[in-house]
Order: sequence, then structure tokens, then C-alpha cells
Amino acid sequence: MSNRTRAIAIVGMHRSGTSAVARGLEALGVYLGDDFLDAQPENPTGYWEDRRIVALDDRVLKLLGLVWDDAAPIDRRSFRGWRMWRLRREAIRDLRRRFLDRPLWGFKDPRTLRVLPFWLQALREGNVDDAYVLVIRNPSSVAASLHKRQQMSVSAAQRLWLAHLVPFLGDLADKPFVVVDYDLLMADPREQLERIARALAIEPVDASEIERFAGEFLDEKLRHSVFSLDDIDTSTEAGRLTREAFALLQDLATDRSADDAAFWAAWQEVTASFDAGAARPRSG
Repeated sequence: MSNRTRAIAIVGMHRSGTSAVARGLEALGVYLGDDFLDAQPENPTGYWEDRRIVALDDRVLKLLGLVWDDAAPIDRRSFRGWRMWRLRREAIRDLRRRFLDRPLWGFKDPRTLRVLPFWLQALREGNVDDAYVLVIRNPSSVAASLHKRQQMSVSAAQRLWLAHLVPFLGDLADKPFVVVDYDLLMADPREQLERIARALAIEPVDASEIERFAGEFLDEKLRHSVFSLDDIDTSTEAGRLTREAFALLQDLATDRSADDAAFWAAWQEVTASFDAGAARPRSG
């Protein structure tokens, strides 16, 4: 029997409901740590983000010459070199101290998807069996939230959404992986937690925690917008690619696409369009 530890990373774009899903994973019995970022007015129920992992992701972004809201493309070769190696060594040491003695644990930080090659290699070097929950939310809702919080334009929000979701998602094609739509989670939290548990072979520890999550933690008043696929602004190339990518992910989140190979083939086309420059950052 393998004594390898198992980790579930909750990934997704900022303002997409990753915090709510992280709390849901904890309700399923996934250990997320005990040193979280403080709740803020824009996220009053907490981020459920481990302080050290967030700080490490910020350092990786800084080494890449980026900050969290920079949509510039990342060359995966940038994850090589001794500085990245040193950060990976630091990440593995920290995980060993705090998480790797547990059979099932996880972490959540939207930055993780942006720097996914870093984590894939770190978890592999740490002998961790990794699985992923991708949280999606209509990009129009994400844009509305980012505009409210920091006056980000729709076009800038779409470019940032693409920069998070598209470049490295294909690296998860051979990993245990499930897509969860935030709006569907709000509509039927129990069903969505059951989907996650089935997809990732999680045996819930305490049914009462699931009920507490569904009945007490989630608050419809904290969701300020709901949009449809047709509401996505497609007046730019970035907008059109955003709509195409989100539609593919929605098919997985609603179990309309049972053919993983077809999804990943379609996603390769989205990635090729992104790489060709259709959604490269520009002014505006």
C-alpha cells in the first residue's frame, strides 16, 4: 500500500467562488491548514487561503516580474532555473512540516492556476498524489466584481480571466480533475459537493459538516450578480475567446460533456488561439 499523501488544489480565477468551494472541501473532510488570511469586506466569510502558500505564490509571480492582476503571458521556460528551484525546495519543506503527514489535505489560491507548472513540479518532487477542483464563474460576474472592487475594465478582466484559465490548464489532462460552477454551487450545494466527492473519490467524514456548509455558510446575499453565457461581451477577440473557453468549461461543470478527450482536444484549440495572440494584454 502506498504511503503517499494526497492533495486537492482548489484553483480558479479571482472572484470566482474559490473561497466557497474551499470551505465546501473542508466540509468533506479535506484539511486546509489553520493559518488563513483574514476575512475582508469583499469576502466576509473568509478566503480560506493559507498565508504561507499565498505568500509563496506572490514570490513566484514576483520572480516572473508579475503581480496578481497582470495578464501578461508567462513562458513556461520561466519556471526553470535555480531561483525557481530554491522556491520549490522551500515549498516542499513547508508542506512537509504542515501537511504531508495527513492522508488528505488541500489548499486554495487563485494564483496557483497562474503559476501551475511551479506547483505541478513541487508536488511531484514532494511525492504527493495531486487532484484539482477548478472553480468557474461567469466571466461577466467576475468582471463586475473586479470593477466594483478596483474599477477594472471589462476587457482587462477578460484578459486576466484568460491568462489564469487558458495557458496551463491542459497540464491537468491526466490528473484527477473536476469543474465546479459557483452559481450551481449556490443553487444546490449538496449536489455539487457530492459531484466533487464522486469525481475525486472523497469519503465525507461528517455529514453534519456538509449540512452546516449548505445551510449556514453559504449566503445568497453575498452573490451580487448572475449572468448567462450570452451576457459575455464578445466585441473583442479576447471576449470571443473568453466566451468559447467558458462554454467548454460549463459543459464539464454541468456534466454535458462526458468525453474528456474531446474536451481536451477543444481546449488545445483555445490554448492555440490564446498563444497566437488573440488575447494578449493591450491598453484599455
